[in-house]
Amino acid sequence: MKKEKRDKQDKKKRFRFGKKNADQIVRIEELEKMLAEDSDEVDTDAIVSMYMPHRKTRNFASALLRLDKMYLWLLGMILVIAILFITAFMQEKMGNFTINLNRLELFRKGVSIASDGQFSDATARLKANSVQDATNISVEDLPTDLNEIDGEHNGKNYMAYTYYIRNAGKEDLGYKANITLDSYAKGAEDAIRVAVWRNGKRTIYAEPAADGGTEEGCENFVSHDVVCEFEEDDFQVGYVNKYTIVIWLEGDDPQCVDSIVGGSVQFSMNIDADYEDETNLLVKFIEDIKDTLFGDKPISAAGNDAPNYTNDQDITWKNRGNQDSEN
Repeated sequence: MKKEKRDKQDKKKRFRFGKKNADQIVRIEELEKMLAEDSDEVDTDAIVSMYMPHRKTRNFASALLRLDKMYLWLLGMILVIAILFITAFMQEKMGNFTINLNRLELFRKGVSIASDGQFSDATARLKANSVQDATNISVEDLPTDLNEIDGEHNGKNYMAYTYYIRNAGKEDLGYKANITLDSYAKGAEDAIRVAVWRNGKRTIYAEPAADGGTEEGCENFVSHDVVCEFEEDDFQVGYVNKYTIVIWLEGDDPQCVDSIVGGSVQFSMNIDADYEDETNLLVKFIEDIKDTLFGDKPISAAGNDAPNYTNDQDITWKNRGNQDSEN
């Protein structure tokens, strides 16, 4: 029985490496195995393939093992930074409308934004979800209480978001803000409308009319990519400003035609300091440490908690210092 089994194995070897199959391709791993078992059965004229499965993976792993630990640590840090950068970039672009506050110059100084007047969840970024399958409507079809509802309150055919910006820091400062058109498709931007309530006062913005003039009841975009700009020169400690942004496709616009069906737009609002601070990051970091030691509750190490330096009272929309700003 053992002899018959051995004969069958020998027959298989001769079939794979015999003279009649000299043109058969043999992998190098198989050749090494056969040489270890019985070199007499190997055809020296056989074509040997140098292909090794997963060779690239093995070589890469070997190269990593040869690297110094410091190099490995640096590579890991670079990979983490790249992932964080990509994540941050994606977050900036998510949703139909995003509101971004400068973290370094404003958020760390006690300026924050929130989707409600109580600032129950103060932050440096807010995002409104997109409106799917929206069609054109008239400005007359919009609800009359859009400025009275906090946070996201989209309708069937419009995007609406109300938020607040507060100075709960230690110094009076200024900020500048703008709404930008980040992306668009199929000419939908030509018929879009952006209404902005700033402390109760409404202004509607639109792209210039086909003849270069202004659309009825609107102000022109500052440029093709910038809807409007705001400046707050004296944003004192204890002040709160309120913004409501509503975006829709205006059905009465002459440029609202069938060719824009299936189009899309994406906007964002960016709030930045109105000054240039040349102080380097290390000095700012040291200042934050000093604030921590003196108990002024600066920005947290995680960078997510909004600092409230005026901790003797909660600053809200109702008790803000600029009560006369709403008209």
